[in-house]
Amino acid sequence: MMKILESVVIFLSFNFVKLEVSPNFAKCIDKFFYMNTAPILQGLVGSTQICQRLGNQYYYATEYDTKNRIPYYSLYTLSFDKCGSRYDGWFVEPQLADNNYPSMVHISRANNNIATFGRKQAVNVDYTGSGFDRGHLNPQLYHCETEDSRKATNSLTNIAPQVSSFNQGIWNVFETTLYDISKSVLPSNDRFISNGRVNVPDHYWTAVCCDSSGANGALRNEGWSAGFVGGNVNNSSIFIYSIQNFLPTTSTTLFADYQDQNGNTVKNCLFNPTKAYNIINEIASTDDRFIKEDFFV
Repeated sequence: MMKILESVVIFLSFNFVKLEVSPNFAKCIDKFFYMNTAPILQGLVGSTQICQRLGNQYYYATEYDTKNRIPYYSLYTLSFDKCGSRYDGWFVEPQLADNNYPSMVHISRANNNIATFGRKQAVNVDYTGSGFDRGHLNPQLYHCETEDSRKATNSLTNIAPQVSSFNQGIWNVFETTLYDISKSVLPSNDRFISNGRVNVPDHYWTAVCCDSSGANGALRNEGWSAGFVGGNVNNSSIFIYSIQNFLPTTSTTLFADYQDQNGNTVKNCLFNPTKAYNIINEIASTDDRFIKEDFFV
């Protein structure tokens, strides 16, 4: 889920990431959420809201499942800056185990307490020898403004087990094609790694919102939205939906309603269905494993 915002470039020389457990995303609700409203999703067991911060800069928000030790979703805005080198270090968040611990630290500094920290989150050893990639919900690819912005995505609270061929294959193609997305996962019933500690999601899904509510003139009606889902398996495809039919239950709301200047209600961030149709057709034309569903057909 994302909304178009002007990028703010701040250089920070910190060696740690600070995650803030923030009930209802109080400290970052105005930074990454469409209409400053969090998604309404049912059945989020063991859910903890986290505002992900490096130094004094918030980079994204995560709803984290402390039972299955994977994130439910991450939300962020896209930087359009030219990317630097990839960062390969990893961080854990001690405050998920105890609020009295310091903020998130590099994994190398957490070795003496890794068993304690691992009570509520996945740690590196969970992935070692598992055969699964560390799959980003909020990928480094979309955070090009500073090195620290890329570092912040390497929190293990932003990671879920991902089948290697899916992560490095069609999902990588999808991430590269869609530059304005947020990613979320659906926990599975019976797939785990690390002796049952970390759940392996059956699917990865993304909901896109191009928010044009703050634009001027005709551009105010150019916003669009869509949903994308792919099975976390070998030889997967990506299925494309309208948000209305993506998670079609009355108890689920991904994007809040917006009332425009004429008093009309815009639902599901779909300001312009024709624009959405054209963009999805363009995306689908890049790979035959992108399959259009419902009104996009």
